[in-house]
Formats: sequence, C-alpha cells, structure tokens
Amino acid sequence: MNSEIKFCLPVGKWWFLSPYAEFPIKMEVDGETFVFPTVEHYYQAMKFYASDQRFRTVLSLKNPDEARLLTKTPTYKINRRANFEEQKFAIMEAGLRAKFAQNPNAAEMLKSTGNALLIKSCPVCYKCGFGIGSRQNIMGKILMQIRQEISK
Repeated sequence: MNSEIKFCLPVGKWWFLSPYAEFPIKMEVDGETFVFPTVEHYYQAMKFYASDQRFRTVLSLKNPDEARLLTKTPTYKINRRANFEEQKFAIMEAGLRAKFAQNPNAAEMLKSTGNALLIKSCPVCYKCGFGIGSRQNIMGKILMQIRQEISK
C-alpha cells in the first residue's frame, strides 16, 4: 500500500478522491433539496443562496471545472452568501461526507486507501487551503477523518 496518495482531477487510480468525481449527492440548501452531480458543484453553488439564479446555473453545468471557473467571473464574485468564506471548509466537509455516505462504492474505494496519507495536490487549490500547496491540505485531512470513521 502506498504510504502517500496524491490526487487532483478525477483521473488515474485515485480518481474517486477528487471533488470532481461524478458521485451525485442530495443536499438540503436553504430549505430545498437538490441533487448535485459532484461535490464540486455543491461547493461552488453554496457561494450563493438557493434563491439566487447563479446557484441554479452552477447546479445545471455539466462540468465541475466550468462551475469553479464561472464563480470566478465578476458577476459571480459579488453578492455571495454572507458567510461563505467562514464556512467554506464546513461546506466542503459536508459535501464529502455526503459523497461517501450516499455512494457505497465510493466509501469502499476510500476504505481501500488503508492508512495512506491523502494529499490533494492540485496547483489551483493552494489559495483556499484545500490543497497541499497551501500547507494545510484540508481536503486530505477531511478524507482521512471520513475514512477512519467509516472503517470502524
């Protein structure tokens, strides 16, 4: 078993660890229930309230990277959910927990990583703290915590 597993996009042996991996999640947001195609769609949509058309636009996109890039445009950088920055790690964690709780195959794959150190190594994730470049690796830590919980 690898002592260290680096992942980024949903490609290669560890594709399932990526928030871009196509495992739909059902989540309640602002009193409504939505099905998000990926954890990334959920995370990006949560920058807005469910009543905001931008939320629904992000949800409707086929590609999770399109969703990420769209939320970086000027129209999508203003008037966001008031507490998003303070809640972004909790939002990602909720999405990842839903992914593995609602998709048994994904949970089995996560357990198959054993005790390996999980490292999100995407070059674009260093600013937000999710990737290793930020020296925080928040996503890797969340995944290892979920793995520990579901392996009991």
